[in-house]
Amino acid sequence: MFYLQLGNEISGKAVVLATGGFSCDHSKEDSLLQEFAPEKADFPTTNGPWATGRGVKMARAMGAALVGMQNVQIHPTAFVDPKDPAATTKFLAAEALRGKGAILLNDKGERFVNELGRRDHVTDKILKFCAKNEKAGSAHTAFMVMDDQAVEDFGRASFGFYAKIKGFFKQFNTLEEVANYMGIQSSKLKKTLDEYNEYTNLSLSKEDKFGKKVFPVALKHPPYYVAVITPAIHYTMGGIKIDKDAVVYNEFSGKPFKGLLAAGEVTGGVHGRNRLAGNSLLECVVYGRIAGHNAANVRYSASDATLTRTDL
Repeated sequence: MFYLQLGNEISGKAVVLATGGFSCDHSKEDSLLQEFAPEKADFPTTNGPWATGRGVKMARAMGAALVGMQNVQIHPTAFVDPKDPAATTKFLAAEALRGKGAILLNDKGERFVNELGRRDHVTDKILKFCAKNEKAGSAHTAFMVMDDQAVEDFGRASFGFYAKIKGFFKQFNTLEEVANYMGIQSSKLKKTLDEYNEYTNLSLSKEDKFGKKVFPVALKHPPYYVAVITPAIHYTMGGIKIDKDAVVYNEFSGKPFKGLLAAGEVTGGVHGRNRLAGNSLLECVVYGRIAGHNAANVRYSASDATLTRTDL
């Protein structure tokens, strides 16, 4: 049972909460980010204004247990839009860009991390080795650099969406132009790329000083493409506690509610402390199906009518 804005009441034998996470919860009075992960509350997010944890808050108000609320995932690469660099909602720069050869450089023109490392590892290195960018709201930013071969391998149609439609990447014909845009000496940029490119000709077992073993492409095929990226809140692993049947736990009774289920990012505990890429969609499919099936099969008996709040 729930209430709509128009005051209509809809009754049903079960409710499935699928309202998403709280990555954009910057409310002044009851922000879940401020309550459970205040050290991350000032990061931008790849989520829109709908990701305010309303489902979590509703369930919590009626006694639902929460789990893992402090586990908030930061994605290391979200685009800084040149048209609105200080925007608090960013567009995700997918891992596939780095998987096909994009590298990350700081404001000195230096690499500082294995670009294919875990999200939390790459994020930590950006915060440590990259300067704050006043135009981007004082966020730590890095340059994402690709060449034409990396773009080809990624897929020109998909890359065109980022570069031409969204305008995140700038195109340069020479390394001198790239260096000028980054505000560094061209000799420094050339040295960085030469060092990186050496590893593309070596055995896959050879690590560089950042622990990187896989080097998808030598960055020597102009034109070059450069975007500015910054870490952003991407996913909240914490949320409502559910059991294997996707039924919400009652914090006070220590047992599941009858007829209240949840699936997706509104739930917690499924991904542990750091979700692996792609698993959120899998979670939605698996627990969405389980929740829907079990909601349809809810049955009530006459004794259920006498249950108190803590019995539910």
